[in-house]
Amino acid sequence: MNDLFQSNIIDKNSAIPLYYQLYTYIEKLIKENKLVEGDRLPPEDELVKLLKISRPTIRQAYKELSTKGYIQRKRSKGTVVTKPKVLSKFLSELTNYYNELSAEDMEVKTKVLQFEIIKDQKASEVLKTDKLIHLIRLRYSDNTPLVYIDTYIPYDNYKDLFAYDLEKESLYESMKKIGQPVESVRRIIKASKSSKEVATYLEIETGEPILYSQTIGKDKNGKPVEYSLARYNGAIAQFQIDLQLND
Repeated sequence: MNDLFQSNIIDKNSAIPLYYQLYTYIEKLIKENKLVEGDRLPPEDELVKLLKISRPTIRQAYKELSTKGYIQRKRSKGTVVTKPKVLSKFLSELTNYYNELSAEDMEVKTKVLQFEIIKDQKASEVLKTDKLIHLIRLRYSDNTPLVYIDTYIPYDNYKDLFAYDLEKESLYESMKKIGQPVESVRRIIKASKSSKEVATYLEIETGEPILYSQTIGKDKNGKPVEYSLARYNGAIAQFQIDLQLND
């Protein structure tokens, strides 16, 4: 560990803030697996002496790392490396999964587990039609399963969806190309526990905490055209909501 932290990792003549230099250096070590989950970072006092920078500078760097989910302070263990949480704006923006996580410098991929025509009573009640497309996807971030998603879509409106490779193409983009895009969504999210099936796909223990969301997507006329049930790995997923205060 000590050989990773040398006095020359900080350039005091650089225009880059000192805290940000330390933050990006540690982030790089984590991304390159030179620091892995469970590793302890040097105490603040140790870095103050080694790097000749102030305690507030180190605290700011550690705060940024903690916000990103890279580190966590644990009683009796100090500051340890954790699995980075995946930041998602899916509660506040109608956004593309691939573009969003790619912007976070994460490797993303989607695996289609099921893609067929079915009947489902609950989904039919929501979408007001009997014949449905049922799409089950498992999405990954940096090769770690992030979310298991059940999606139901009216067959008559989107029968051409079967022509698209939904492991490589966005569902919303494909629906848009068909000519009937999702224009608005309503999402409900709550804490839940993973079932045996979902836990197997997310590579977690049965009963572990997950974030469960229900999404109803609507077209420009307000007609429901998507019904999705998503189960997020609670250990690595977090959501961001940006609000603006009205006067």
